[in-house]
Amino acid sequence: MLRHDRFRTIPRHGATFDEFAWTWLGINLIQKHEPISWSSQPQYNNRIHLKYQGAAFWIVKPYLEHPPLFGLVAGSFALANGVSNMYDVTLAKIRPLALVLGALSILMVFLLSKEIYGREVGLLSALLFATAPTIVIGSRIVQNENFLIPIWLSCLYLILKYLKSGRKRFRNLAAVLAGLLSLAKVPWLVVGLSLSMILSLKDKWKDAFLVAAITTLIFSSFIIYGLVLDKELFVNLWKLQLARYDISYAGFFSIFKEPLLIDRYYLDGWIFFGWFSILFLMRDLKKNFMILIPFLAYFITFIFAIPNEPAHGWYRYPFYPFLIIATAVTLYEEFKKVSLVSVFFILLVGLSLLSNFWQSTFGFSYVVYRLFILLAAVPIIIVLWKGIKGKFPQLLMISWLILLIIFNIASVLSYIE
Repeated sequence: MLRHDRFRTIPRHGATFDEFAWTWLGINLIQKHEPISWSSQPQYNNRIHLKYQGAAFWIVKPYLEHPPLFGLVAGSFALANGVSNMYDVTLAKIRPLALVLGALSILMVFLLSKEIYGREVGLLSALLFATAPTIVIGSRIVQNENFLIPIWLSCLYLILKYLKSGRKRFRNLAAVLAGLLSLAKVPWLVVGLSLSMILSLKDKWKDAFLVAAITTLIFSSFIIYGLVLDKELFVNLWKLQLARYDISYAGFFSIFKEPLLIDRYYLDGWIFFGWFSILFLMRDLKKNFMILIPFLAYFITFIFAIPNEPAHGWYRYPFYPFLIIATAVTLYEEFKKVSLVSVFFILLVGLSLLSNFWQSTFGFSYVVYRLFILLAAVPIIIVLWKGIKGKFPQLLMISWLILLIIFNIASVLSYIE
């Protein structure tokens, strides 16, 4: 329901025109049997200028910057939803796909975290993933990262089932899905990498090599596809992609100092607390390997290949399910007792949410701001100082969690651009 709220207009038209690029690619592959879409890259020679819905595009063919799978998914959905051709595409007709992928992501966050940590953590993880403002709003766009998340979580779920049952069909299906994801976007090779890392950690080296081999074999079809369609263009585009981004410490650090939602900054304490929670989980790799290994696999991929591109906030989305699950685990363990972590959590997350919905709706208030800090810190410090036991500390923390979920909902409903 939160994802559906104003999904046709928020994020606004033009926040990213990648939504059109993926959809046009799929529609043209299906209707014209050619990879045609828009691109601003100078490597393309065969291109024409187009003005569409108030924006200027270079329409290029063959479009070889990315593999075609997600384009086929987006294009197929658009055609099934009543789009007749690439010039009939509107956000209202294509964004329902993002809602489906977002709902599926919530389900897979629940299933994976439940399988690892139990039902309570599973429900809390799903609740946070369903309401955290950055995640909710970002999941409304037709973007490859939003396609990656539910499929990657499905692969991890299947591998976990394989580790528990020994049934090879779970491993094989996970490997095939990982390979297919690499045909949606090249960096999604990280999925096969994460599965192989998990299997090797559990001393299942043959399985790790098998998954890597299947993923690589399926991905090689994209190499053949590109070389057959236009070898020179394909090679030049690879050179572009390998030297395109700001590969530096500053580029990596931008993930903290420039909290992008899509193309604009949006401070969300849930994301920052998620990074803290990942460190919390790192105390025990054996217990938390199913979250830490895929997180680290994408972290390495991120700093190696795609750390910073202005106004490209969706590159951070694959971190979010792992940050949220880590947050749920941290809260579940810490909320059994009152600790200084509780104060840190409420102030970090609560103040960002208060700013996002209260200030945008009613304006900034020193009284409200300072009253919130006092209500967050003083009761918890009294509980710690006096060593109060029993149900009161837990009821206090549960009450704060419920209040912050309400703040989440209010922040989403009041979000404007």
